[in-house]
Amino acid sequence: MGGPRRKKLFLFFIAISLFGWTSGRLAASDLKLVVIGDTSPEFFSRKSPFFKEMIDQINELQPDAVIHLGDMIAGYGLRRTEKQWDEFDQLVSTIKAPFFRVPGNHDIYSQKSLEIYQRRYGPTYYSVDLRGYHLIFLWNVEENRLGHLSRQQYNWLKADLGKSTERSGTFVFLHVPNWTKTSKYVLPFDKDFWFNKVQPLLRENKVLAVFAGHYHRFGPTREIEGIKYYISGGGGPRINNLYVQHGGGNHFLLVEASGNQFSVRVVFRDRIISAEEADVLKDVLR
Repeated sequence: MGGPRRKKLFLFFIAISLFGWTSGRLAASDLKLVVIGDTSPEFFSRKSPFFKEMIDQINELQPDAVIHLGDMIAGYGLRRTEKQWDEFDQLVSTIKAPFFRVPGNHDIYSQKSLEIYQRRYGPTYYSVDLRGYHLIFLWNVEENRLGHLSRQQYNWLKADLGKSTERSGTFVFLHVPNWTKTSKYVLPFDKDFWFNKVQPLLRENKVLAVFAGHYHRFGPTREIEGIKYYISGGGGPRINNLYVQHGGGNHFLLVEASGNQFSVRVVFRDRIISAEEADVLKDVLR
């Protein structure tokens, strides 16, 4: 199917899903986010076809912000890092909404790549307030360790969450999901640190949800002590085979919030469905 025809078909699904079908979404929202992860191209290609293709559709949704969960470039020194970032920035410059990012392991993989990232984009972890909600962006590949959150960053997170401001809710975004059993490259220390230190902190401060990428699939989604944990890494050319076998594919998330309630829908090329319906691996992976 050609580009223009595919775009028209997608916009038809947008219209059906956003205006004609209410399952899995709020009747009205105060905040609308697009969340996408792992758009990095193949190592020997500069192209990220799905992400480029979907930017027009993302703009059609008119979100309040677009959030990238990391692995934006191929990285790892196979090509000049600066050139990769130039190409990525040119691509995202066509996104009309404010764009926020967290670094993944392909984005920061050495001291040099860290320096380049900080020079271009500033802090590796930060927070913003948007339409009455608090958005926190964490860097959990510190020291080149998957899932690692330093004590310094934890102390910053604790102070940030402790600020006394009126918020409808808080969402957290990072790259590696520490909470899943399939995180085999996350050290036991870092998993324990998350569950013993970070998770209680998020619970005490009434965080609504945490979003991560890294694994090239959607789900499985978990709920831990009232906090929803989502995995979405379907923005690039390498999609998990098991996920594809169960009907999955390239996707991004549409998150809508109103008060302390929120909904998550999964946007594929040809359909938009609720996160619950899209969670095809919930009984396969943990």
